[in-house]
Amino acid sequence: MARILKNFSNICLALFLSAGIAMAADLSTKDVQILEEAGIPVYQGAQFVDGSLGSIVGARFATSAPADEVRAFYKGKFPGWALNDQYGSWILYKGEPGGGPGAYMEKQQISVVKNDNLPSWFGLDKSMTTEIIIVVPK
Repeated sequence: MARILKNFSNICLALFLSAGIAMAADLSTKDVQILEEAGIPVYQGAQFVDGSLGSIVGARFATSAPADEVRAFYKGKFPGWALNDQYGSWILYKGEPGGGPGAYMEKQQISVVKNDNLPSWFGLDKSMTTEIIIVVPK
């Protein structure tokens, strides 16, 4: 069951943010405003790589900072948020703890994972392997 949930989560996330191979771009003014209104800061030095908070409610960033450092940053910013760190994921979300994916779906959330594919997918420096995904539902 755990493997099925992990695979389902990975497939949903891939479909959610995939748009083929793309180069890093700038976060739109509208998306910056959405993040500001949600009170979610972008980790210092993180580079926007794809997504749109205005249309698909999620944006992907990459940084060369270690995943544990980025996780500590967000945990410090949102100490009251719940954490799902099961099945290889790390998702901090605005909601009640427990309950699996249903607990954080359609909630503000921040996922931080190591993703060695980011440099080849987005033409980034090879050190940029920490992936930050911020979701702000409409």
